[in-house]
Amino acid sequence: MKKSSVARSFFSLLLGSVLFANPTQATPKPDLVITAFGLKSAGVCAPGKAVFTFSVTVKNQGTASWSGSVKPFISVKDLHPGEPGWGTGVGIAPPLMPGKIKTILVPVFYMSNNPKHMTANAPHPFQAVVNSNHIVNESDFTNNAGPGPATWNGIKVIMVGAPQGCPPVN
Repeated sequence: MKKSSVARSFFSLLLGSVLFANPTQATPKPDLVITAFGLKSAGVCAPGKAVFTFSVTVKNQGTASWSGSVKPFISVKDLHPGEPGWGTGVGIAPPLMPGKIKTILVPVFYMSNNPKHMTANAPHPFQAVVNSNHIVNESDFTNNAGPGPATWNGIKVIMVGAPQGCPPVN
């Protein structure tokens, strides 16, 4: 085969692959997952203070990042039913590039609206979730809950006992 024939064949193959490429190829998107979740420390059981601080490690295992103006949150909360939610959230900033990992400390503050809950309803099943409000358009939203060493009502959690040194509540 002559060089010109080989070149034409290669060009035809290349042109054909461009013309018939799949137009519905997936758009690159982030995919946020929690790779580690643990209780870092117990603090002071007093109004306005962090009672527990959790360590949450997030990875962007997707193929893109997100806009710097958008901040997906890591929320850590007690899953006991009937409570408005003892927990908090911390935004992830700056955006994580694909493959990058970041560990964020998430403080959970004294529960002023129902302080008795902290001691009377222990242990507490705390769960971590990233991007629960879907502010970042991910390729997979089913993997946003964190791992945990315990299972509570079918959900992976960390069971945390009552905080120490809480003021008496009648």
